[in-house]
Amino acid sequence: MDFLKTMTKFYRLVLPTTMVLAAANLATGYPAKLDANDQPARLLSAFFGLDNGLPRGANNLCAGAAGQDGMPIVLSHTIDAKSLQPEDFRVFTRSGYERTPHCLTLRPANDTGELRTILLIGEFGNADNDPPVKVLVVDDLLSDGSTGTTLNFSGAEIKVIPLAAGPTLVLAEAVSKDEWSKPGRGSACPPDTQQVIRATWAGGIRLPNRANLGDAERVLYRVTVERPDGTHEEIAPAALAELGDNDNNHFLCLDTTDPTVSVSFPAGHLVDPNQDLNPDTRIAVNSMR
Repeated sequence: MDFLKTMTKFYRLVLPTTMVLAAANLATGYPAKLDANDQPARLLSAFFGLDNGLPRGANNLCAGAAGQDGMPIVLSHTIDAKSLQPEDFRVFTRSGYERTPHCLTLRPANDTGELRTILLIGEFGNADNDPPVKVLVVDDLLSDGSTGTTLNFSGAEIKVIPLAAGPTLVLAEAVSKDEWSKPGRGSACPPDTQQVIRATWAGGIRLPNRANLGDAERVLYRVTVERPDGTHEEIAPAALAELGDNDNNHFLCLDTTDPTVSVSFPAGHLVDPNQDLNPDTRIAVNSMR
C-alpha cells in the first residue's frame, strides 16, 4: 500500500512537469531534428562577400550598413522570418574574436520559396590578417514548416568561404508549378515550361560588366536529366528566369519532365560583388519538396 501511495505521488508531481517541458520543446521546434524527407536543418554556405565594402545604398537595408562587411548565408530550409534576429548568429574570426551582426536582411531574395538566404551585415574581421572563419547559430531560428515539419537551426555551424573565392552553386531544387507560376520580382518562365529547377548561389551574382544574365549564360547552364531508358544526358535550359531582381537565385526552365540529377556552370563567366569570378561548379538536385 505504501508503494502505491509513493508511486501515485510521483506521477502527480513529475508528469505535469514533464508534459509542460514537452510542450515547451514542441513550441520551439527542438524535437524536430529531421524534416519529412529526413533532412536536417543546416547551413549550406557562409560567403565573405565584401570586406568593408557595402555601398551607400545598403543603408536602405539597415541604418549604418554602408562601408561594413557583407556575408550572405544560405540555409537548407526556408525560414520563419518572425524568428530571425541579428543575435541569432555569431561570426568567429581566425584569431578567435566573436562578432554579432549589426543587422541582417532577407532582401533581395525574398520571393516565394527564397527565404533561406540571409545577408549578415557588420564588422566580421579583416580579410588580410584576421578573416572570419566560422558562422554559428546561437539561438532559436525556425524553419517555416513548408517541408511538413518545423526545424530549429540552433547549433548549426559552417566554415566561411574566403573573400577571394568566387561564387559557387550551393543548392538546386525542384520547384512546384504552384510556386513558379506565381508572379515575382524577377522574370518568369515561359507558359509551356514543363518543370523548373531553382539554382541558388552562395551570394549575389552578375556579369563582369554588371549586366544581367542572358541567352549566352542560359546555354552555359547544364542540367543532367535521366532519360526513360536510364541513361543520363546534359541539356541546356529552354529558358532562364528569375532575372533582374539582384538576388542569388535563377529559375532553370526546362522543356522536359524527365527527372533531373544535377546542375553545373563553367568557370569564368559570373562575378560576386567583390568582382571574383566563379569557378567550375556543380550541385546535385534536391527534388524532395
